[in-house]
Amino acid sequence: MSFKHHALQIACLVSVLGSRVGADSYVGPGRTHGSASTTAVSVTSTLPVVAEHKYRMLAKVRPLLFWISKDDVGGARISWRGDDHGGFGLDLLIGSDPLRAPRKINRWGYIAEQVRGSDARVIGVMKQSNEQSVKEAESQLDKDGQGGFVYRAIQGTASAYQASAGVTTVRVERDLTFRDIDPLLTLVSAAAPSGEQRSVALPSGTRPGFLVALRDLVKQSIDVHGGYGQPGGTFKPSRTPTQYVYYGVFYELTMKSSELLKTATIDGKTYANVARSDFEIRNRSNGETTRFQLTYGTSGPLAGIPVHAVYQPRWWFEVQLFLDERTAF
Repeated sequence: MSFKHHALQIACLVSVLGSRVGADSYVGPGRTHGSASTTAVSVTSTLPVVAEHKYRMLAKVRPLLFWISKDDVGGARISWRGDDHGGFGLDLLIGSDPLRAPRKINRWGYIAEQVRGSDARVIGVMKQSNEQSVKEAESQLDKDGQGGFVYRAIQGTASAYQASAGVTTVRVERDLTFRDIDPLLTLVSAAAPSGEQRSVALPSGTRPGFLVALRDLVKQSIDVHGGYGQPGGTFKPSRTPTQYVYYGVFYELTMKSSELLKTATIDGKTYANVARSDFEIRNRSNGETTRFQLTYGTSGPLAGIPVHAVYQPRWWFEVQLFLDERTAF
């Protein structure tokens, strides 16, 4: 099977990356880089942006014995938000770029989490995509646009004791891309909830979302590496997972290992004092697990900033994100 066909599967998994985040990016402290985004102002009463970075997406498939790569098929943007009162927010926009992806594939997702004291707000938006195979994906490409294009948004709030979330569905005539996230969020803000509303009691210590949970674990590793870690050495993170909630479902996020590297060459760039950590997400409802790896700075301007992410949901399929401020995203 050609890489072009495998790229369809890449697009199908973009929604997974977006909903788990993109589970491919830590969100933490950093310096402002470039212009600040105004994304999600109409939806989440947004905190100001304090830093923003862009990432280039590379996809790899292994149909037989060897990997086949396709670079620059899409990308990601991470925004860090905060105020002088301790509030903070984390945004991830990730997806394929139909101007660069094979067959103009257009699959993308967005998630944002904001915390003010004990209150939190979460929104996740993605293009509706239920394909389970390459064949289904190819069929869906031919059907796209028939009866309009459907986007689903999960909007939730959380306090120290309870989390509530609901689904809003928006149908539009034009096939929107990640570049249309702001007008889409405006439509979501004006639409009435169209799906099941879920509320759950939160056990003590439960984080209101994936990004917040990941932020906490990465900060812990930076504290250890920056305090007494030795280059080339590893430390054993706590075996107690960090629990978070998303649309009424509880997940456990665990840092399985973390290594401090004095130098690392990634994508032709050399970084100093970076941590390479392996993570695992476990859905407490069905036991499903997802693993990914992040490499991020531990000191200086890149402290807490991911420079590389690897996500391999199948033995034959892998997605990587590289810090690249020049990427067309």
